[in-house]
Formats: sequence, C-alpha cells, structure tokens
Amino acid sequence: MKVQVSKGILTQVLQKVQSITEKKTNMPILFNTLLTASDRQVIEFSATDLELSLWTQMESRVDLPGSTTVSARKLLEIVRELPDENISLEQLPNDKLLIQSGRARFELSTIPSEDFPHMNFYRDIDFAQCDASMLRTSLTKTLYAVPVEEDPFSIAGLYWHPVEPNSFRFVSSDGHRLAYYQTGEDSFSQLELGRGIIIPRKGVQEVLKVLEKEEEISMAIYENCLVLKTPNTMLSIRLLEMEFPDYQLIIPDERPFSFLVDREPFFHALKRVAVLTNQKWRHVRFIISSGILELEAGNPEMGRAQDTLDIEYEGESFTVAFNIKYVMDTVQTIESPQVRFEWVDQFHGGVFLSSEDTAYLSLIMPMVV
Repeated sequence: MKVQVSKGILTQVLQKVQSITEKKTNMPILFNTLLTASDRQVIEFSATDLELSLWTQMESRVDLPGSTTVSARKLLEIVRELPDENISLEQLPNDKLLIQSGRARFELSTIPSEDFPHMNFYRDIDFAQCDASMLRTSLTKTLYAVPVEEDPFSIAGLYWHPVEPNSFRFVSSDGHRLAYYQTGEDSFSQLELGRGIIIPRKGVQEVLKVLEKEEEISMAIYENCLVLKTPNTMLSIRLLEMEFPDYQLIIPDERPFSFLVDREPFFHALKRVAVLTNQKWRHVRFIISSGILELEAGNPEMGRAQDTLDIEYEGESFTVAFNIKYVMDTVQTIESPQVRFEWVDQFHGGVFLSSEDTAYLSLIMPMVV
C-alpha cells in the first residue's frame, strides 16, 4: 500500500476514528484503525470497540492499493506534527507503516489487516432520510443528564421513544435529574423504534460528531443497532438491551408554585455564587419570596456567597436547595429569554422549563441541607 494524502483532511478523519479506539481493551488490535487503499483513489478508515463501529473515507492518490492496521492515536499524533500539507503513507515489507512529510520520516508498527474484526455496516438495508439538525438539537438538549457510568439507579444511555403518532421524546436521567426533549419531526416516523431504543452515552457523543456539519442523515435500526450514514461516513451503535424506567411517574402533574426569571442574569448569578462551592458543599439555596429570588451558596471553610434577582412571582415564601451544577447545566440548555421554575414541595423534583418552548423539560431532585 502506498498513498498520498492531505494533512488537513487526514487529521479530521483520524480525530473521528481515534475516539472509537480509546476504550480500554485486552485486544490490542482494537486500538488500531484499518486502512484500506483502493484503485478508486480513496483510502478507507475503519475502527471498532465491538460496541461502536465507524467507517469513513477520504480522497487520496493511490499509487499502490493495499490494507493494514496501525495505532490510531499514534498516527494522529504524528500527523498533527508533520511540517507539510502533503503526506505519504507506505506499507513496508517489515510490517511497518512509513509516514513521510517534507524531511520528516516515521515508521509505525502494524498488525495485519486479516486480524481486524469483521465490521458489518448493513449497507443493503433500507435507510430513512432524517433531519440532522433536529436530531442534533434533541440529543444536545438531553445528553448532559446521561450518567457517565451505569449504576443500580440509572442507565448510561439516552432513551428515544414515540409518545404519540409523529411525536418523539428523547429522555435522559442519572437518578438525580431528568431531562427530556419532545419533537414532532415527521422523518423519525420512518424508523422502527418500537417502544423505544436506548443509545449508550458514548454512542450519542459519536452521533453528534457525525451530525456536526450535516443537514440530512440516513438512519436505520437493524439487528439491535442504530446505523447512521452520510456520503463519506457510516456509524453503527449497538443499542442497550434493557428497559428504561417509567420516568413519567416522578414528574408531578400539578405544580402549584412557579416563577419566571430572566435567563442570562440567572445563569451569571449562579456562576458567581458557585465560586464558593466544592465537591462536598455543592448546593445552592433558592430563597423565594414575592418578586425576589435570593441565591445562597458556600462552605464552612471558605465562606458564603449571596446574590439576588428580580422574578415574576406572587405567593408565599419558600426555600429549596439543588445541586448547583445541575441547575447551571439546565439553564445553559434553555435558549429562551426567561426560565420558568415550577415546584410542589421538598419531596418532589423542581421543574425547569423554557418560557417559550414546551418541548424541553428538566427535573432536578432537591437536596437536604
């Protein structure tokens, strides 16, 4: 194999590939990417961790077709440091990949391509054309509440399910907070979601990378995998085989207390008082009275912070505390000029809503302080 490639495009491709190969494994070849050069004047890159699989391609000048596998991380690190835009990749007889640019020369150890796991990208199945922008919005507004690791009280995945004909909801929860975003995007109705699918957190992150510059995306659900396709990339994600809890049970139907607050001043006030919080003392108190929201945070070792905001509220006074990071994550996600907060009592979660968009809801459980 011998090819000539562009540094800029190669760097972008390797960044996609390398994120798939980061997972710890006892199979060394899974740290590698499979390079396949063909006489179509393209070079293909494949990577898998056996749960996520990625295939992508880029134009190149192929002097000699062939294939091999090489460390995705090391190849990316080398390419980033090369001096010239033009890069030569050549498979040597001694199981090394020669990388040249200008006067710089590197040799990387390879593993034969025959040892790389077979990757099925279901190219022959029927794909649905979906709105990439709406999918990107739905995932972005809910990813933050997906737990990093699974535990007995939460699922490290994002639940995507139909709620009524041509209406779909994306739901995430880490046991302390919940977020959902609902959309009536017609193109999603072509997908066979059944009662719903659960996309693992890492899979959601990779989907967002694929969607970054796309306006339309081809999607399918097949053999318990979510498959995405663009002209130059395919991503296959093994879905989580478990049942998502009935999250609607924890969302109170009636929320008698509510106020409106301007989003920008609210977020900046939270950011200010958060300076005196830490891992142990991470709560913020909402002290609510007629027309006033007082924020209070701090810790015994460092001191106390307070800030006051005007709100639209007429009613009895009450106080409640939340994890300040959770509140800030929620407020950052809301795009409307105002945030609506709704509350029942200390036994139920506080609900945060956009003042303009009923599609988004965030629920945060209160803290006892």
